Amino acid sequence: MRRAAAPAAELEVLHGLPGHIAVERLDNGLTVCLLENRQAPLVTTALWYRAGTRDEAPGLGGTAHFLEHMMFKGSPRYGPGEIDRRTQALGGANNAFTSHDATAYYFNFAADRWGEALAIEADRMAALLLDPDEVASERQVILEEIAMYDSEPWDALEMAVQPRLFGGHPYGRPVLGTADELRAIGREELAAFHARCYRPDNAVLVVAGDLGADALGTVERALGGVPAGGHGRAPVTEPGYPAGLDRLERRKGEVSRLLLSLPAPPGGHPDHAPLRLLVSLLGAGRTSRLQRALVDEGQLCVWVSADLSENQGSGQIAFGAEVVPGAEPAVVEAELLRQLALLAGEPPGAEELARAKQVALADWVFGHERVHQQALAAGFALALFDLEHLERELERLSAVGPERLLDAADRYLRPERGGVLGWSLPRSAA
Repeated sequence: MRRAAAPAAELEVLHGLPGHIAVERLDNGLTVCLLENRQAPLVTTALWYRAGTRDEAPGLGGTAHFLEHMMFKGSPRYGPGEIDRRTQALGGANNAFTSHDATAYYFNFAADRWGEALAIEADRMAALLLDPDEVASERQVILEEIAMYDSEPWDALEMAVQPRLFGGHPYGRPVLGTADELRAIGREELAAFHARCYRPDNAVLVVAGDLGADALGTVERALGGVPAGGHGRAPVTEPGYPAGLDRLERRKGEVSRLLLSLPAPPGGHPDHAPLRLLVSLLGAGRTSRLQRALVDEGQLCVWVSADLSENQGSGQIAFGAEVVPGAEPAVVEAELLRQLALLAGEPPGAEELARAKQVALADWVFGHERVHQQALAAGFALALFDLEHLERELERLSAVGPERLLDAADRYLRPERGGVLGWSLPRSAA
């Protein structure tokens, strides 16, 4: 089958990842990324669909995640459980995950047998069976998963904060959906989502590792015959963030937990890199400001965390903490807000900024050491941004100076301008 040439910009080497990357697009629209890296005789295939929680129909939350489960429950050549059995028999591993923006499926195999992953992907992309009995069985599995999340204090707090921050936006929906929504999803709803989203022209396939000379031909023979037909997804919209600091309180568990979520820019925005450094300054490692103030010196918290989402659309910064028994939650909250105000009012010194850059860059390197990680990173970039996204983010991190950091802190670390502060307090203190 003839291949359509990829645009010139897509054929450039992505210097942020080791090895050599080239991109082609098959006639059916499938984007194929070949990442040649012979550090080990292994190959990872990662198939990304541009379909996630934000693509679900109203009232059918959890469809994308439900379908992810069903992709392992039967296609013409691979019956229920057969994908896992076949993978294990060949000495490989597989898994999948769903986010608000995408769903990804990956296999790790020795370099002489990775074609089996493509056969599996082609079979379930072209003709997923969705047997009603399997649908009913898997729905029950997910309902139990939802109940487990609801009973865990930290997960329950996060699921309460998310919708309050995003104000009805799809990013505020739980990826698993709700119990009522799951009960409304049957075979027809799953089949409609599969037909609309699980098409080659709505997907990116990354093949990474010890590739042979005919890797592209292997992909083309396996997946080139699957017909196109993906529906274009709606553009991501801007969330309706709170105008001020919204507060909520829950009673669950035996210790106090805090979660502060603030608006953040999209993953491709120029402010994302300086904000990543700010998150590192505040919560990454033993020398971070929140670790010192709340854990080591203040002895107010057992642990603290700081995280920045990397959504295709606008996201969130999340600060979490578990309070030491006996410590006063109000004191913890005041100190957290004080630390944010300090960083938003005065730039860090050169030494602290250099250390934050070293931590952020080291985290990036450690997070992309293995071929498996490189395949997922390349697929993420191509599915949601573009091939140069990872390299561009590294360049922006390296170029951030104190004034740029101060500007980002003043723009995004002001809870009083909008955000959600959630507390999960002990039931015994009610």
